[in-house]
Parts: sequence; C-alpha cells; structure tokens
Amino acid sequence: MTCETSANLKRAGARYTRAMTAAALAYVAIVAIAVYTLDRFSPPHWTVIVLSLLPMAPALLMLRAYLVFTRSMDEFQRRLQNEALIVACAVTVFGSFAYGFLEEWAEFPHLPLIWVLPAFCMVFGVAHIVIRLRYK
Repeated sequence: MTCETSANLKRAGARYTRAMTAAALAYVAIVAIAVYTLDRFSPPHWTVIVLSLLPMAPALLMLRAYLVFTRSMDEFQRRLQNEALIVACAVTVFGSFAYGFLEEWAEFPHLPLIWVLPAFCMVFGVAHIVIRLRYK
C-alpha cells in the first residue's frame, strides 16, 4: 500500500467515523424522543406509525456511511467486507428461518423482528474478524 493510498484510507476512515457517529447520535435521539412521546402521551395512530419508522432515517444514513467507506477501500479490503457480508446474511437469514420453525412448531418464545438487524451486525463483526484472521 502506498503512502498516498494509506492517507486516502485514513481520510475516508475519518469521514466514516464522523458520519457514523452523527447518524448514531441522531438514532439515539430519535428513539429517545419517540419512546418518551409514546410513554407520556396517547398520540394518534398515524403519529405512532411515523414515530415507529423515524429511526429508519439515521439507520439508512449509517448504511450510506458504510457504502461510501467501502468504495474507498482497495479490492482486497472490499473482498473481506463482501465475504463477511455473505456469511452474516447466511447466518442471519437461515438462523431466523430456523427459529421461525421453532416458534411455530416447537413453541419457542416469540422474538420480535427488531432483533434481526442487531443480530446481523453482530454476526458481521465476528465474521469479519474471523475472515481477516484467515488472511494473516
């Protein structure tokens, strides 16, 4: 990796960190305001729907930050990201599919869908570490 490439990646990493931090702070603020509003007031149903979907905006900003950062990576780093994404998708999709059968047929407790994205992110992080270690 050349010094110029390394400097570009550092700048991209700094932009990624700023964008992800801003989106994460917006997410926390929106969730806190929505929970406060739903707990303290009895808003009309359309307001509940809007408040329920509002956290998607900063979540999509997080996705955008990740995509912009990924585009700044070299081919090898993108390959590692893609492999981790494939593993995370497979584990999350087939895990939730299997758990759905366990809920329906084996009377396992219901898990809300809100936990699918955090599970995916966690599996992605672990998969990325394992895949990166394979190449060292």
